[in-house]
Amino acid sequence: MAGISRRKVIGGAAAGLLPAGGLGRAAQAQDAAAASITAEVCVVGAGFAGLAAAYRLKQAGADVVVLEARNRVGGRSLTIKTEDGAWIDLGAHWVGPTQDRFMAMIKEMGCETYRSPRLGKVLQLGIFDQSKYQRIGAADQDRDPGARLTNAEFDRLDRLAAKLDPEKPWSFPDAERLDATTFSEWARQNIRNANARRFVTEEMCAIACASPEELSILHMLFLIKACGGVEKLIGYDGDAQQDCVIGGTQLVAQRLAEKLAGAIRHGAPVRRLEWSANGAVVHADTVSVAARHVILAVPPHFAGAIEYAPALPVDRVQVTQRWPQGLVIKVQIVYREPFWRRDGLSGESFDYESVLGETDDSSVPERYSGTGILTGFVYAAHARKLAPLPAEDRKQQLLAEVAKRFGRAALDPIGYYEANWSQEQWTRGCFTGFLTPGATVLFRSAVRDPVGPLHFAGSETATVWPSFIDGAIRSGERAAAAVGKA
Repeated sequence: MAGISRRKVIGGAAAGLLPAGGLGRAAQAQDAAAASITAEVCVVGAGFAGLAAAYRLKQAGADVVVLEARNRVGGRSLTIKTEDGAWIDLGAHWVGPTQDRFMAMIKEMGCETYRSPRLGKVLQLGIFDQSKYQRIGAADQDRDPGARLTNAEFDRLDRLAAKLDPEKPWSFPDAERLDATTFSEWARQNIRNANARRFVTEEMCAIACASPEELSILHMLFLIKACGGVEKLIGYDGDAQQDCVIGGTQLVAQRLAEKLAGAIRHGAPVRRLEWSANGAVVHADTVSVAARHVILAVPPHFAGAIEYAPALPVDRVQVTQRWPQGLVIKVQIVYREPFWRRDGLSGESFDYESVLGETDDSSVPERYSGTGILTGFVYAAHARKLAPLPAEDRKQQLLAEVAKRFGRAALDPIGYYEANWSQEQWTRGCFTGFLTPGATVLFRSAVRDPVGPLHFAGSETATVWPSFIDGAIRSGERAAAAVGKA
């Protein structure tokens, strides 16, 4: 990466940066109450994208300041420890093969991974018989007629996505029509069996934590291709959910932050950003940073909520208004032991009709804790129904759903944790965001294109593994490289 001249940065920040007349009265009043500092690069956001960008720039010798609204690092990654030695990821959770940048970062930060426990059969609501859960082993999927039907539909999606260029999805044949067609409408036109259609749409839309009416088939094909195919997205062995991080994913972010020693300002949400060709002044609640370059490593809707002077280009403004965050409630249920294994079950289950769409065994290695941990997900429309309920009512309804699959022992947990990221002030949704129908063709790469000294990162801007930590890291490293070349 090319070096960055500090002399040039300070000169640019001090001279010729702002329009004639200097700061407005509101900005002057803010500056009077906040510290004013200079840096070569100001990074907004201390999630994995922002931390990766800042770390790579610091390695290249740049002077970097990171502004983070929260009192912690990690963004949509949050890990808590239990009293018995286990850990629970309330946000980002898994990592797998081909997620090379996250794997490399885990190793670079001195962390380790372990295999996701899958010690038994999977429970799945039947396609042709909904009266019971099918018990499916590794060798059973090819024999089960319902699984053959849904797998054929996943293969169809893979074939459609095969020729898509994730760098330019708008160049896909018939892109305008496909981007105007919701995934729900496409499924109605192409998947005849109603149960198979529901299964496939629920499974695939879980990636974006959206209802199938909310995103286009073109955007779905982009997600599939950018992540290496349907199986890579939703599978375990050799796929995205193969491994977990010992100590939780936030541990990697915390160790990254340690290497940035003193560069991160917490409790500093950015409100206003003044920019020109020469640099920018970034105004947060407690500090204003004059910098030659700015990397905005926050979800698009948050980047769009900042006040810019002058205003950003129309396409950039518009695309952030068409990039909502997904909706999911993630629950982590702790038991004295992983009791489902005694019944030959893996803890993994899928139910395309239930409010609890899926469960997974998230128990940590026995050398750390002998407890059993089941992770559950409530997606999109189901989450909208459950969210208004009193917390205890919601808990009892979800425990009852777990008991339908794994027996009465599921009703007696020793711990229950719930995360609705749409209620988190500085996230407003999870796992990630998604483009609304028509926006891919209309705005193309506006969500990641730099504007003057401003560069944009975040998992949503990635073209490889978007909506995963790996995509966030790639986007941060891309932005850092662009700054180095500027």
